[in-house]
Amino acid sequence: MIPRRNLAVWTLGLLAVVAACASSSKQSEPQYNIIRPNEQSGATGGIPPDKEAEIQLLLQQREPSARKCYQDVLNEKHDRNFQGTITVLIGIEPSGKASQVKVVGGTLNDKGVQDCLVQTIGEFEFPQLAQAGQVQYEYRFRPAY
Repeated sequence: MIPRRNLAVWTLGLLAVVAACASSSKQSEPQYNIIRPNEQSGATGGIPPDKEAEIQLLLQQREPSARKCYQDVLNEKHDRNFQGTITVLIGIEPSGKASQVKVVGGTLNDKGVQDCLVQTIGEFEFPQLAQAGQVQYEYRFRPAY
């Protein structure tokens, strides 16, 4: 059995060793900073989640008209390897009219499909919003045959 006084000294010593190990292991590990993008709320120009879900649903329902842009070019090319994605950023006015549609990414770099897609989406009627906002949407295109 360890006397009380020795137990206190032993405990403090053990804590010092653990603290030293913990501080030395932190120095050898790489340090990371996680930076989160500024979150937009409805008051700063973002689209509320319920309206964003409604817009995403509308874009899904209107995919056949967007697919026509791809299908027309595919019919000219007759190439099964003509496939990929196009990501668009859509600015929507409070009235529900698209103020700006632009291609912001993707793997299908065909100007004809991209231009047609921008024009087609620009004609969609989106839900009315309390204030203007933006939404991003990705189309995936591949031949059906």
